[in-house]
Amino acid sequence: MAGKIVVIGGGIAGISAKLRNRKSKLVDENPFMVMAPRIIDILRGKSIDFAKINRNLDYTGKVTGVDLDEKTVNINGKNIAYEKLVIATGHSQKYDFINGSKYIHGFSGLDDALYLRNQLVSRKKIVIIGGGYLGVELAGAMQNASITILEAGNRILAGLPLKFSDYATQLLEKNGVNIELGNPVDEVKKDCVVSGTKKFDSDITLFAGGFTGNLPEMKQELKTKNARIVVNSFLQSVDYPDVYAAGDSMLVDNGGFIPMSAIIARSSGITAMENAMGGTKPFVPNNFANIIRVGDQYFGTIGNIFVHGSMARIIKEAAVALSINHAREV
Repeated sequence: MAGKIVVIGGGIAGISAKLRNRKSKLVDENPFMVMAPRIIDILRGKSIDFAKINRNLDYTGKVTGVDLDEKTVNINGKNIAYEKLVIATGHSQKYDFINGSKYIHGFSGLDDALYLRNQLVSRKKIVIIGGGYLGVELAGAMQNASITILEAGNRILAGLPLKFSDYATQLLEKNGVNIELGNPVDEVKKDCVVSGTKKFDSDITLFAGGFTGNLPEMKQELKTKNARIVVNSFLQSVDYPDVYAAGDSMLVDNGGFIPMSAIIARSSGITAMENAMGGTKPFVPNNFANIIRVGDQYFGTIGNIFVHGSMARIIKEAAVALSINHAREV
């Protein structure tokens, strides 16, 4: 059994780690957790409280540094020692590589949702860069606007089976969304987005991709890729064996692409904690349910079975309810 274990990050992965070992110390800057699936509802008029879930923390404060050699976490200027460290600090967006990025608005939290909701009152032409999960759900959520999705690839939801792409395309086009495939962005201007010889007028340009890790500042260099900690099959850092990662903070070495979801976040948090406690349990991703929302329509898979309508909605809402209950148990 390991000694003191500190968990940085109070999202689903961090909470799941804490629930597996209640003696561990959970750290987060915010006293509440934001339920990502509910951020979309803010666009449609829900109060921000609908997406905020209170949970108990051992330390509330900003992590300003991690010393991997001394094995300390600095929280609000105070060093907290650890024997094992689990990092589950979620994701952030990166789009400064795009020419004209100052005219782009990201979408990753409550502030972004409130800003966009207020802007939609007067701005009606919206261009969304990226046709992945977020781009599709954003396009489905916005009403009374002219919406264009710009996707560089040959289909939206490219990381999922073709059935997802076809079904989402059908729903979005029925709602009047313009989907432009094979259109990588060359430049974003104040009033338009340029792709090759094409120009797409825009009052607001949203970025719906570019998710990277959101790691705290570390005194020593830790092997990472795309701001995610490179870990072995036990979710253990490949160069600092006392450090584990879960959720969006992890990248399994030679593990292939793992689409992130609440299910993956929860299971990785549990596995990371069990191994930090001395176990040797390999992480096996099992995303048995994958549900996407387009407006009021839900669709996805349970295992290998494609579902849509009320069944898909019930599964999605049940997964959210489970995450909320876990947060309240901390």
